[in-house]
Amino acid sequence: MASQEPMAGKSAASIFRVQGWRVTLVAALIGLLIVLAMLMKWIVEFQVEAGRERRLSEAVAREAVARCHEKAPLQAVNACLGELAAARALPSNR
Repeated sequence: MASQEPMAGKSAASIFRVQGWRVTLVAALIGLLIVLAMLMKWIVEFQVEAGRERRLSEAVAREAVARCHEKAPLQAVNACLGELAAARALPSNR
């Protein structure tokens, strides 16, 4: 009976070692899942903000074009639209 006790002790230790490895793996995967969720939240917020800025700049551009079309002579309208196109071609200060 004395020879059976070390075998039982070894098998119990190996079970705990495997369970500890599994727990570590599950904890790492849960941590990775949390990091990925936070990253997705940041990406979505960034995309929403970029969309807002794009819509605002498009609205400003539409307003400027509408002001150009309010001018009476066709030459004035074309000159105004040309100025707007030239202003859009310049790099912005962002």
